[in-house]
Amino acid sequence: MNVRFLALGLALAAAAHAPAQAAERYWVRDVAVIPADTDEVLSHRDVLIEDGRIRRIAAADAQRRVGDARVVDGRGKYLVPGYVDAHAHIATEGAIRDSKDPAIKGLDLGAQHAYDRQVMLSFLKAGVTGVANLGGSPGSDEDLLRLREEIDAGRAVGPKLYVGKRINGPRAAVAEKPDGQPVPASKPEAPTTAADGIVAVQRAKQRGYDFIKPYQFLNRETYQAVVEEAKRQGFITTGHLPELGCATCADRAFAFAHPMTNLAHTEELARFARIGSDLAPAEIETLAKAVADSGLSVTPTLITLKTIVAMYVQREVPAVPKGWLETVDPVTRLEWTAPANRYLSQAFRDQEGADRFSAGYDFSRVLTRALWKRKVPLTVGTDAALPGLPFGVSVLQEMVELREVGLPAVEVLRAASINAHRLFDPQSGSGAVREGERANLVLLDADPLADIHNAAKVAGVFAQGRWLSIADIDRQLSEGEAFEQELQRQIEQRKAAAGS
Repeated sequence: MNVRFLALGLALAAAAHAPAQAAERYWVRDVAVIPADTDEVLSHRDVLIEDGRIRRIAAADAQRRVGDARVVDGRGKYLVPGYVDAHAHIATEGAIRDSKDPAIKGLDLGAQHAYDRQVMLSFLKAGVTGVANLGGSPGSDEDLLRLREEIDAGRAVGPKLYVGKRINGPRAAVAEKPDGQPVPASKPEAPTTAADGIVAVQRAKQRGYDFIKPYQFLNRETYQAVVEEAKRQGFITTGHLPELGCATCADRAFAFAHPMTNLAHTEELARFARIGSDLAPAEIETLAKAVADSGLSVTPTLITLKTIVAMYVQREVPAVPKGWLETVDPVTRLEWTAPANRYLSQAFRDQEGADRFSAGYDFSRVLTRALWKRKVPLTVGTDAALPGLPFGVSVLQEMVELREVGLPAVEVLRAASINAHRLFDPQSGSGAVREGERANLVLLDADPLADIHNAAKVAGVFAQGRWLSIADIDRQLSEGEAFEQELQRQIEQRKAAAGS
């Protein structure tokens, strides 16, 4: 590793590990507060933030003494709950170490976690102060569990992280048409028995995961055991519905009789209903009622489906919002291109049902509205960094999707904040902008209730009670540009060597 790269890494580390308590008290002066747990807007308020909590919300008073508190000018601005991405797959150094791609595996990342730091800043730039990671490689999970503790302790800057453990069986265990290959023996890492499914949940508890993600290739017996053991261990569950159609698979009634806490996609419900021109409105209503009756909440991930459809139709990754491509690191950019991007492959286009992707997106939009009308709690999730969906800004894109299917702006704001707090961290408050709540907040330059696009006009964030203006975030991101240029150089060098 060259000396300049090492020096840069050390400088980034010093900034990343600066104590979050450097300025413990803040007064946000004369701001409009949108608590989001009601429809009200509290105009002209002073907000005191101390030790990571909202200590006081009072009528604005220019004569009020603030002592040693740092003043944040809120005039003409709006204070709202911090956004949460309820479905992400966070890029980390651990994922790079686990990669099998020769252009990625073994990249020199330095020793100061500058890569992870850049990703965390990308979330904050969009006002995302909480992220749920729905499973990754073993190395990636270990990296996130470490990073979660660093952020919670104030030694690193970033959103509140919720790290999920994915539990899945081998695909062959639920094959509708067995190909003659034997099903691998059950083990906790890929369980096909209830006993191993229970052990997998218990190990996740011991390791300190925040929630469980059941995946679709668990057979009926194991799926039920994982969901029930997770509940006994105090975990929430958010993931995929089980497969249908094989001898050991679930059926629709079974899945709703043994529900998870949350469903990770409305797309999952496509397998539980007819999709296409023959989809009757009554079928959507029947499905929405089944979800509501089961007590499930849902993360629609409409922007995920929209982006996949765009790649299928246009044969390229759709353009990301202006100014956001610069936040996408070189490793992720590589994974967005062929052949790494499976959505651009011919095999993806040739799979059965590919011609119905657009119908699936339409189905999900209509179903999402039906779920909302039945008061099913919705959360905002993106599946980032799926190709075309950068970390952070994709949350804002999903908020627009929910607004466009008919949710009022305040309901979109709740889905992006309060509902996710209640799902992943129910013991730590509501997530609303109220006295006593944790200070994970976004300061906006315009009213998001007047136009949901204003949710993207971020003036700054309070992340774990620490204030970062958008200028601070942009500056710190720019400090990492040399680091990312070095990564790009390494990748290009490897690609050139592979082509020679």
